[in-house]
Amino acid sequence: MRLFVYADNLHPTQLKRRAPEHQFLFRARLQDHTIHFPRFSSQWRCGLASLLPSPGERVWGVVFELTDEDLKIMDAFDGEVLEGAFRHLEATVTTEDDRKELVTAHVANPVGKFRVKDTYIDFVMKGVRHWELPEECLAMWARFHPGAPA
Repeated sequence: MRLFVYADNLHPTQLKRRAPEHQFLFRARLQDHTIHFPRFSSQWRCGLASLLPSPGERVWGVVFELTDEDLKIMDAFDGEVLEGAFRHLEATVTTEDDRKELVTAHVANPVGKFRVKDTYIDFVMKGVRHWELPEECLAMWARFHPGAPA
């Protein structure tokens, strides 16, 4: 399965643990979406990122090919959220060379609006840097730091 990864799973250590056989395919953006934090993580003790439709905005991420076993591990989220907290969503992303590709993404079944912690945002940003996503992606995540200017 081709999975669009856009948040903490971008971090190479977490990705290797949750999808040990992942294969990098391409960097891409999901148009008309933004990030929000509608689920609580027992691991991070703060909100977890998810996608939310939002006209005119976009979320950058990386598309990986995952094995069925990788997907099972990824879907378990290391037990940090209840089973069924996230679902698969088919989405069309745009690659860096402007091709349209149909992929799958994890999207939360929202239960609220949760605050995030600097440690979580910094962890995501390490993954963003590792995969060399555009500066606009780093800037978007930086805006989520608690106390960052709106």
